[in-house]
Order: sequence, then structure tokens, then C-alpha cells
Amino acid sequence: MRDKSIHLIFDFDGVLINSIEVQKKAYYGSYREVVGDDNCPPFSEYLKYTGDSLPNIFKKMGLPVEMADPYRKISVQSIDKIIINDEAIRLIKELRANNAKCAICTGKDHYRTVDILKYFGIEELFDAVICSDDVSEPKPSPVPILKAIESMGEDVTKDNCVVIGDGLYDILSAKNAGCKSILTLWYGDEGVPREADFVVASVDELKDVIYSLKT
Repeated sequence: MRDKSIHLIFDFDGVLINSIEVQKKAYYGSYREVVGDDNCPPFSEYLKYTGDSLPNIFKKMGLPVEMADPYRKISVQSIDKIIINDEAIRLIKELRANNAKCAICTGKDHYRTVDILKYFGIEELFDAVICSDDVSEPKPSPVPILKAIESMGEDVTKDNCVVIGDGLYDILSAKNAGCKSILTLWYGDEGVPREADFVVASVDELKDVIYSLKT
């Protein structure tokens, strides 16, 4: 029996790259630059909103949206501190060799996302890159996922597409779009509710789940 086609939409941070130290530096640095007092909410609070756009995150935290520009500036200056997940990239190459289409759907802005992809030389691995400033509503809205599906081509539908992310907003966005979802925990467990269809702790486990969906 022929395997079913399965296409993948990946979150970026916490799945394909580890930029936690860069995010932390940008978060506290932008707070010092814009606010400047000693009352910055803990970084763990910021992580609860992973997947949403920077301005939305700061609004929800009661912080000035003016922090977004220095946050981006610090992030760009620290691109060499990002660690790529080589195992995940190898899996994507294997899946693409087996006719799977792959997209990125991230809360990052488009410029920074493409800059990172080019820095690591992996931009050609993705059929679509959908960022928070590419859509009218970021995650947990279904809009980014649906736009990624549309951008990957007519053979990709919500029924044959799986969303892979490390945050609650990734999983909720997938559910709202009618897609299956996989929660990844290989960069740590920040207490994300187990709302996904599958939960994996390693890239090998992710591979097993994906191939099980193809049969």
C-alpha cells in the first residue's frame, strides 16, 4: 500500500533552532533600554506567549510595545549565538527527499526569520515561510497555519498537514486550523499544557510519529 502524503509546518524557535539565550538577552536588554527600572517581569512570563508577535506579547504583559525595536536590534546583533538543531534539519532533508513539503510558521518577524535561515544556509528547505508580520492575526489564530497551507500548494490541505511546535500557541493555532499537532520538548518543558495530538521528547520520536502518520 502506498504511503499517504504528509506535509509539515514547523515552528522555528524551540524546534529548529535554540535561541533561548538570545531571546533572554534581547528581552532584558530591551526592557532596560525602554523602561529602565528594576521591575521587569521574569523571562518565564515572556515564554508563556511564545508564537505570538512581539508587540502582542508586550501588550499582554503590560509592557510598552516600544520594546519591540530594541529587542529586534539585539537579536540581529546576536545571530551568531543561535544554535541550529542539526538532527531536525537532517530529518527535514529526509522528508523532502520523500516528497514532503515543509514550511515555517513563526511569531518572529519576516526579516529576522529569513536572515537566520540564510545565515545557516537552510532557506531552500522550506516551501513557505509565514511570520507574524505576514498575517492579520498571529498564533493562536488559525490564520498563519492556513496561510502556510495555501502557500505550499494545492496538494497540501489541513487533512494532510501536521504542525510541529514547542508552545501552546503553536498547538492552539493548529487546532483552530483543523490540523494535527505535535508538541516538542527537546529544548525543555516550560509547563506547556499537553493539548497536542502527540508529544515527543526527541527528533527520533518526532520521526517515528511522522512516519506512523504516513502509513
